[in-house]
Amino acid sequence: MTSTLLAALKSNQGKTSTTAVFPLIEAAKAGQVEGCSKAMEEPKVKVDQKDPDGINSLMHAAAGGYMPVVRFLVEKGARISAKDDMGETALMKACKEDHSDIIHFLVEAQASQRKKGGVLGGGKDDAAQWLAREKKRILDMKDDEGVTALMKAGEQGEGEVVSQLIELGASLDLKDDEGWDVLMWTALSGHSELCELLVTQQGVSVEYATEKGETALMKAAANGHWEVCEFLIAEGAKVNQLDANHQTALMWAAAEGHLPTVEGLISKDAKSDQVTKQGKTALLLAAQFGRDDICKFLASKGAKVEHQDEDGKTALFSAVQAGNPALVKSLIELKCPTEAKTSKGETALIWAAMHQQLMCVQALLAHGANITIQDENGQTAQDHAEGTLNSHVVEVLREASRGIAKQEDE
Repeated sequence: MTSTLLAALKSNQGKTSTTAVFPLIEAAKAGQVEGCSKAMEEPKVKVDQKDPDGINSLMHAAAGGYMPVVRFLVEKGARISAKDDMGETALMKACKEDHSDIIHFLVEAQASQRKKGGVLGGGKDDAAQWLAREKKRILDMKDDEGVTALMKAGEQGEGEVVSQLIELGASLDLKDDEGWDVLMWTALSGHSELCELLVTQQGVSVEYATEKGETALMKAAANGHWEVCEFLIAEGAKVNQLDANHQTALMWAAAEGHLPTVEGLISKDAKSDQVTKQGKTALLLAAQFGRDDICKFLASKGAKVEHQDEDGKTALFSAVQAGNPALVKSLIELKCPTEAKTSKGETALIWAAMHQQLMCVQALLAHGANITIQDENGQTAQDHAEGTLNSHVVEVLREASRGIAKQEDE
């Protein structure tokens, strides 16, 4: 039987620990035309050679904004349409980094490369139409996730690049593999001026929703971009739009902890009592992620702290599971009931014992949680604690039980 060590040695035969060096790529990354020229003289160096991430010299030069290098590599036959391991082209990388001159050059150069094969049909009008279609095809190429150069520029907030791409013929109505459009990508990153350009000048709809019901407003809310949210709402975005899971922009903002956005959405008539398919409200979701300030604000605006989801859990259960005793205390002070039960008869105290949350157990007991309640299997919080073998939780619950017994004897 071959030993593990011997097998490892055999598997590494012929391998070296040194990192491969790519002279052409290194020269391109440094913006050195002379270095690129010298590297190309080596017989084994190919113009489209890629590094371990699948990125070739043209892509590196385009990302770095080195026009002389880009021009040199294209003249040497670099394939402009080549993609890296993520499906990005040199054009996409130039768009992300706001290199307008390189963007224009690559589009024209790639179209010219294609034109060398000749245009069927013959006339000047046919040639002009073919060239326009070809440029549009180049501009609308997608990476492995269906994201276009225009979407990438929108995500980066490159307003001039977005305008340039649109002027060159990039399509505004394309969607990526998740169904997101350019406005959703732009809203996600919080670029309010660019969102305004897309909506007011280019007519991109603020009401568009993916098959999953996701909207640009939800994306902006999830990342806490209130300025974008406010603009989208002013332009007609539906504040209480539901996605496929019945989640709203308010729920996204609450779960992600963006209080100013939550406050803004509430001021725009966002409903705090809407529920997901699992019966969770914005307050429940905020509690699940430990958002104490948001829970307090939502409660102050009328959100029901006693609300139970489809399993019977209140926000208190979420705070317990998250191990957040401060939030447990806050929710109890907001009148969230300590004796609410799940569909299995479990209370928040039982849950705290089950999840070995010592400080939550102590907080619940300090606020009068009933230690004698049994779940559907007849087990108390102490029974569950003993099942986990957590001695600290067990001792706290035993001490509480002894205190109750003493009071009864008196």
